[in-house]
This record gives sequence, C-alpha cells and structure tokens, in this order.
Amino acid sequence: MGERTKEDFAGEDLVVKLGRLEEKINVLKKQRNEFNQFTKDSLSSRNELNKEIHELLEKAKEFTSKRDELNTQVKQLKKKRKELQESLQVDKKALEEIVEKEQSLDKSDIRKKRRSMSTLNAKIESLEWKLQTSVLQPEEEKEMIQILEKLSDNLNKLAEEVHITTHQTELWRKISSSQKQINQSHTQIVDFAKESQIYHNLMNQHFHQINALRKKANDYHKEFLSNKKKADSFHKDFLAKVTEKNELRKLLKEAQTAHRKKIKDRIKSDIEESVNKAFKKYENGENLSLDEFRLLVENGLI
Repeated sequence: MGERTKEDFAGEDLVVKLGRLEEKINVLKKQRNEFNQFTKDSLSSRNELNKEIHELLEKAKEFTSKRDELNTQVKQLKKKRKELQESLQVDKKALEEIVEKEQSLDKSDIRKKRRSMSTLNAKIESLEWKLQTSVLQPEEEKEMIQILEKLSDNLNKLAEEVHITTHQTELWRKISSSQKQINQSHTQIVDFAKESQIYHNLMNQHFHQINALRKKANDYHKEFLSNKKKADSFHKDFLAKVTEKNELRKLLKEAQTAHRKKIKDRIKSDIEESVNKAFKKYENGENLSLDEFRLLVENGLI
C-alpha cells in the first residue's frame, strides 16, 4: 500500500479494529448466553432434586414417627408384662403354700366344718335378731354380746380353714388371667416390633435415597456454580469489549469529523483558488468557461 494522500481517511485502522472487536463481542455474547443456559439447567436440575428430597424427607419423618410410636407401645407393653410376671410369681408362690396346706386337711373334715359354719351362722343371726328386738337386762345384753363375739371368732376360724379351696380357685383364676394377659402382651409386643421394623426399614430406604439424591443435587450445585462463574467471566469480558468498542466508536467519530473537516477545508481552498483564477481571467478580459462563470456569480464577483 502506497503513501497516504492528504485526502486519505486516518480512521481506517479504527474501522478494522471495530470490525474485529465486534466479532469478539459476538463470540463472547454467545459464550456467555450458552453458559447462562447451562447455569439455568443446572439450577433447575438441582431444585427438582431438592424438591424430591424434601418430599422423601417428609415421608421418612412420617415413618420415623410411626416407628417411634410403636416402639413406645412396645416399651409400655414390656413394662406391663414384667409387672404381670412379677405378680404371677407372687400368686404362684401363694398357691403352692395353699396346696401344701390343703393336702394336710381331711376332706370330710372340711365338709363337717362347713356344716358347723351354717349352724353358727344361724345361731348368730338368731341372737342378733333377739338382741335387736328384745328388751333385755344389761347383764343379759352383755352376756349375749359376749356369746356373739365368741360365735363370730369360731365362725372366722372355720372360714379361714374352709376357704382354703375357695382361695385356691381364686388364685388359679388370677394366675390364668395373668398368664393370658402376659401371652397377649407378648403377642402384641411381637406384632408391634415387626411393624416397627417395617417402618424402620422404610425409613432407612428413604434416607438412603435422600443421601443418593443429595449427592446428585450437590454435583448439580457445583456445576451451577462453575457455569455461573464462567458465564460471569464471559459477561465481564463482554462488557469490557463493549466499553472498548464504545471508546473506539468515539475515536472513529472524532476521526470522521476531522476527516470531513479536512475535506471541507480542502474543497474550500480549491474553490477559492479556482475563484481567484477565474476572477483574474475575468479582469484580464479572457474568455471564461461555464464553470468559471458560475463560480464568480455564486461568489458575487460579477
């Protein structure tokens, strides 16, 4: 390329730089937008996983609550079973003592004592009625009360011996009831423990899923941060290049303004020179060309 003439535009380098800068800006804009989309995708995936984690966590908490509730029932049933077992041992020991005592008694003697109890009961009722309805002397009343007390003592002694069998039956019933309750408690304990284990397993399964999803969510979060960092970097470079482009445009505008002024000044100088030449010819009486005549008319010289 030869030397520039005085009319050559001095901002050609700026135009070239602007063109290259525009290409760079477009590339940076595309890269920024691409990583912005990557950032949105990573964020969306992370948020979807976090939502799923939240739902699984709520379900796991529900299973945990049910498991703990069943475990509490198991604990209460075990306590009840222990109390029943302790009471059962006491009753069994009492039963053994009664059985030993009963074995030493004569069955016919028991029947005889029961008949005696009936007779004593009849006497006591008769005396009590007489005591309530008769008018007695103080000594008679005192004597009757003493007889009643003696009859009552005898009746209680007979009852204590005769009621051995009755007490034994009551203990058997109590032992049987306690054993039945113990068995029921044990069955409930086993059932509740099995159900509790089911909820415990479901809880663990959900927490395993949650841990796996959390790992994926963390990976997406790292990816999100990485993509955002890259997008921000490209955006920063993009803004820097846009600023540089604006500065170049300003310089180019200044160069264009200067170039136009230079051309205008040159044209003005050329016109003035042509006008001066035409006017000299006019003064010298020389023939003027049409353009020369027009120049002199436009400038008010003829």
